[in-house]
Amino acid sequence: MSTGPGTQEVRAATDELASVLAELEITVGEGPVRSARELGSPVLVGDFDGLENSRRWPLYAPLAVQAGVHSQFVLPLRVGLIDVGTLVFHRKAAAPLEPVLLADALAYGELMLLLLLDEQSGRGHPEPVGLSLRSTYVHQATGMVAAQLDVSLDDAFAALRAGAFAEQRPLSELAADVVARRFRFERNGGTQ
Repeated sequence: MSTGPGTQEVRAATDELASVLAELEITVGEGPVRSARELGSPVLVGDFDGLENSRRWPLYAPLAVQAGVHSQFVLPLRVGLIDVGTLVFHRKAAAPLEPVLLADALAYGELMLLLLLDEQSGRGHPEPVGLSLRSTYVHQATGMVAAQLDVSLDDAFAALRAGAFAEQRPLSELAADVVARRFRFERNGGTQ
């Protein structure tokens, strides 16, 4: 599940593979979650190897398959026009989401939306299991890269994503190295 208007941060993940998928999508800047948030409607991918999906997400689709996922189903969590987040399911096998499971997923999404709204209003405050500090490192690293390159935060985040993609490393791992000062971006386009 990812939350936040205009951002994509993982709020909770059920397993390591879900975390990997979320990080891949943030790193390459495309994928079903981003599409669902932009469209405001569910994005149901039965097979990433299909030609249409390979064209739609040329960077993300092959990386998802390489990670071991062939199907992904994303439900936007919205209140009217307000984007609250998404609920994401995945399968290792290529297969469409059966109508009965889609109905269950939509009901679960409604419940998650209510829990998120309760949490935001202060009525509920349970911390999701498995929430990591990964996004904190990404935010800190973005600020550090902005200072190193003397660019805006948006440009710094783009440079951080590009660096992770070029290094073939998870974004959170590169961000942790930037924060620990083991990796630095240089203004001339280089890194150290």
